[in-house]
Amino acid sequence: MRIQKNDRFKAIYNGKTYEVAGRWDSSIILSPVAESDDQCLIYTPGEMEELMESGKFQSEGGQKA
Repeated sequence: MRIQKNDRFKAIYNGKTYEVAGRWDSSIILSPVAESDDQCLIYTPGEMEELMESGKFQSEGGQKA
């Protein structure tokens, strides 16, 4: 799975949607879409793959207009 900047994911465990803001070294930085939330998430590519495979994260595609 190729994860790119602006891809969106929904965290099933909290119902929040996150957007890939970029990378820090090889880790993926997820920024919450909701303006009232400022807590970012950082995962390695392996962790992201595991979260997707386990159903804890669902892809919502690219950036929404």
